[in-house]
Amino acid sequence: MRIYKDVNLPEARNVIKLDHLPSFDIEDYDLNDPKELNRFFQQVERICRNSRAYRKMVEFLRDFVDMNKCSFYHNISNIGDYGVKIHIHHEPLTLYDIVSTVYAKRLDRREPVTENMVAKEVMYNHYKMMVGLIPLSETVHELVHSGYLFIPTTKVFGHYKEFVRVYEKYIDPNILRALEKNEQISLTYDFAKETRILNVNMTYIDPSGSYDFPNSETVIKLLKNRIDEYDSQPNIIP
Repeated sequence: MRIYKDVNLPEARNVIKLDHLPSFDIEDYDLNDPKELNRFFQQVERICRNSRAYRKMVEFLRDFVDMNKCSFYHNISNIGDYGVKIHIHHEPLTLYDIVSTVYAKRLDRREPVTENMVAKEVMYNHYKMMVGLIPLSETVHELVHSGYLFIPTTKVFGHYKEFVRVYEKYIDPNILRALEKNEQISLTYDFAKETRILNVNMTYIDPSGSYDFPNSETVIKLLKNRIDEYDSQPNIIP
């Protein structure tokens, strides 16, 4: 670094000249910290979902793969009514599962693990249809995430098994065990039984009058008695 006076400036003053610009090596995340790593995965998820590639893929699925209606409520569709929300849900591997697996693979192979590079490979797997997807209405989507509704692996669109085959050594063992369990349950899936939570059930009110409100005269009398009670006990603050 050198400091010299630039006489060409309107007011001569000292100018710092750097002979060598140091490389930027400050990491945004401490990937050895589980909390930071989780934040990194979530950011990659956001990059994927907000990317033009993801939006164009969703448009294609809606236009050509009939993913514009709920897989459980076929009469709920956003065709001609964009006020109805149909979500494209990842199943049986979540987007987070896919992101964490791709990251593990790239780390093991000493490939760049920047947010954008991990997101790029995640989207590559989407365009190869190596992920499982299923369209769900907003309410059904909430029930799935809450654990009240099970989606059989046989009903998803996409070749998620191919993703498992290619990336198996990098998938968390807990995810693999859960996946195996879901596949076993799917073999004996009973739609009527598993979707009972979606059935409309009537709630009947007792007609005997036990739910009737008291008449106004009764309420006034009760309030007056309560006031008289307080007046008779001046030490009680209502």
